[in-house]
Amino acid sequence: MAQRRLLIPSLAALGQEAGFVINVPLDLIRIRTFQGGKLAAVAESKPDRAVRMWRSQWAPELVATADEINTVELIGEGLSDLEGEIAFRSDDQQIAVLTGMVPLRDPGFKFSPILHQAHYNVLMPNCETYVVLVNLACESDVPVRPNKLQVEIRNLAAEVMAVTEIEASLNTTYLLPIGELARRNGVVPEQGLSLRIRGGASQFAVFTVFRNLSSGALGIEHSLPPIYFTEAPFNPVLRSHYQKAAFGDLKI
Repeated sequence: MAQRRLLIPSLAALGQEAGFVINVPLDLIRIRTFQGGKLAAVAESKPDRAVRMWRSQWAPELVATADEINTVELIGEGLSDLEGEIAFRSDDQQIAVLTGMVPLRDPGFKFSPILHQAHYNVLMPNCETYVVLVNLACESDVPVRPNKLQVEIRNLAAEVMAVTEIEASLNTTYLLPIGELARRNGVVPEQGLSLRIRGGASQFAVFTVFRNLSSGALGIEHSLPPIYFTEAPFNPVLRSHYQKAAFGDLKI
């Protein structure tokens, strides 16, 4: 029986309630809520084919926090290519994005570092773009290295303007505001920027959130891993060359 997982970030810091939609026959849905990196609640249901749920329904006893993550485990047949819809709502709007599922990993699984190219950014004076990093190590596992990531800030000619580090606490949501990060590192964001983010020791899902600072309106996209663009990570002949090119100079 297949098991897949949907990783749902928190946008509580932006005034949004998280939710999800699944439309496929399932034997069981198990929703885990992590706060402060620790498991705080578990809810289970045996659903009908179509399921739409909101955070206030599956963990009503907990106040949503900015760093929490929610994992939706789907148990049933034929889930290998399934997509789910992650949704967010407030009193003023509702947004959603389709995203793929990630596999459930056994305790002790060693995660590879991630490589994320954040190139689609809206950095006008009244807008902010956030890289949303949601990560899950395991309920009881402590990775052998910290969940640190190196962030390169680059201009539109791909020249490195600044390099810094962040640490995404285990089993949490981390919101990285690109404009604010650039200004903290002496870079003017309105010139146009991209980020290259590398590292980590968890299972990650990465999203991009655009926010109009005047109206509060949001947009969201999910980011695709490198496997969508290159077969190298799955090719035993090419894998080591790919890893060296992507992470050989990484020191964090």
